[in-house]
Amino acid sequence: MVSKKLKFRKWSNTVVNYFVLYFNNCCIHGFRYLTDSMLILFEKFLWLILLVASIYFCIVVCLSSIDRYYTKSIHIGIERNFIFWNTTLPSVTVCPVDRLNITYFGDYCRNNGIKGPQKDILWDFLENLANSTYINFQDIPENEQINQIIEDLGLKPEHYIELIYNLTYDRTYEPNFNERIRCMDGAMFIHVRQVLTEWGLCYLCNSILTEEYSSRYFIFGKYPEYNKYEYENTRLQYQVGSYFQKDTQYALLGFKGPAIIAFAHSAFEVMKVDSNSDYAYDGVLYDLSTEEITAEDNLEQDTTVAMRRCRFAHESNLTHFPFYTRNICQQECRINLAYRICKCIPHFYPNRIANPKPVCDYKTLRRCFPHHANFFLQLYEENGKHEKPAPCYCEQNCHDSVVTLKAMNPMSGAKQLLGGIGSAVSVKTWPQSRLRRQVIFSLTDLMVSIGGTAGLFLGFSVLGLVEVIYFFTIRIVWQIRGYTL
Repeated sequence: MVSKKLKFRKWSNTVVNYFVLYFNNCCIHGFRYLTDSMLILFEKFLWLILLVASIYFCIVVCLSSIDRYYTKSIHIGIERNFIFWNTTLPSVTVCPVDRLNITYFGDYCRNNGIKGPQKDILWDFLENLANSTYINFQDIPENEQINQIIEDLGLKPEHYIELIYNLTYDRTYEPNFNERIRCMDGAMFIHVRQVLTEWGLCYLCNSILTEEYSSRYFIFGKYPEYNKYEYENTRLQYQVGSYFQKDTQYALLGFKGPAIIAFAHSAFEVMKVDSNSDYAYDGVLYDLSTEEITAEDNLEQDTTVAMRRCRFAHESNLTHFPFYTRNICQQECRINLAYRICKCIPHFYPNRIANPKPVCDYKTLRRCFPHHANFFLQLYEENGKHEKPAPCYCEQNCHDSVVTLKAMNPMSGAKQLLGGIGSAVSVKTWPQSRLRRQVIFSLTDLMVSIGGTAGLFLGFSVLGLVEVIYFFTIRIVWQIRGYTL
C-alpha cells in the first residue's frame, strides 16, 4: 500500500515538474510568473486572475469571429456599372390547352381495341387529366364507363404521365416550319423545349436551366433527343440584352389550339402554377423589366450553403428533382404535403427515386385535393383547418432575377398574322443596378482575426501553437523514455 502511494506521488511530482518546465519556457505571456520562486503568493494569485480573464476574453472574441464567419460572412451589395452588363431576358412557359395528338390517340385506340363511344369518353378523360392541376382536379370526369375502360386497359396511376407523354406530339420536332413550335427573335432562333410542369406538358423558351429540366428527363431519365431542325439555323440557348439595346424581344410561336396558358418568369427559375395567369385565346405580349441577382466567382468555393443561404442549381438537396431552384424546392414541399394528406402524389411529378411514392388515381385527385387546394398551393396554414402547417424551407437561388410585369397585352390578330397562337416577351428598359453576393469575411480573414485576438490577449502565435504541440508530443515521449532535452 505504501509502495503504491510512493509511486503515485513520484508520478504526480513528475507531471507537475513537467508543467512547471513548460510554464517557464513557453512563449505565452504570464505563465512564467505562476512558477517564479521570486514572487510572493499574492503576486502569483494576481497573475492567475489576469491569465484567466485574458483566456476567457480571448475565447469569447474568437467564438464571435467564428460565428461571424459562418453566419455573416456574405454581403449582398449593389452594382451600378450597368453599361458593361449583359442582362438575361426573362423566360416564358406556355401550356397549350389541346394536349393530345389525335393521330397518336387513334393508333393507341386501334391497338387496344377502343372504338365507338368509348373512344370519345377516353379522349375526354385523358384531355382533362393532361390539363389537370391543383385548381381544377375536380373537373376530371368520373363514371362507370371510365372505370371500365381503365380496367380493360390495365392503366395504373403510375403510368398516367407516360401515356399522356406518348400521346402528346412534341411539336418542337415538327418538320414543317410553320407548324413547328419555335422561339424567335427576328431571324434568330432561341432554344425551346418541352417540359413537365405542375400544369402538365408545356413548352419553355429562353431558359438558363440545363436539359435535365425537360419532360423526357423527368419521366424516363433520358436527355431530349437531338433536334436537327433547331440546328439548321443559328440558335441561342437564351437571349441577353444590354443598356444600349432599347427594345429587345422574342416570341414563342406555333400553338394551334383554341387557347394557351402563359407564364413569364426568371430565366433561372421554373414557372409557378399559382401565379396569376389566365387563358389567352389570341396570344399575349408581356412588357417586363428584370433585375439580376449575381454572385462573385469564388462564392461557391469559399462558402457553404448554410453560410451564403442560397444554392446553385447543381447543389440539389431534393429527392425528386436532380437540380435546384427555389420554385422546384416548393414543388417538392407540395409532393411531401400531398403524400402526408392524401397518401399519394399527383401524376405530373417526377417519381424516379429509390422508394417511389404511390401515384394518385383520378378518383383520389377528384376527392382529396380540391378540399386542400389552397393549402397545397400556398404551403401555409389557412383558417386553422390543418393541425400541422407545411414544413417547407427553401433557400434562394444564388443566381436569379427579379421579373416585374409592367403590362400584359393581348396580341390581337396574332392567330391570322402568325398562323397560330403565341406568347411574346418584350424588355424596353434595362436595369441600372443589380445585386451581387460577395464574401466580405473569408477563411483568411477568420485566421487573421483569431491570430490577432490570441496575440492581443496572450501574445500567442503560430510558433506558440507549434511549441505546445512539440512540448506535449515529441518532448514528452523523450521525457518518458528518460532523456532530458
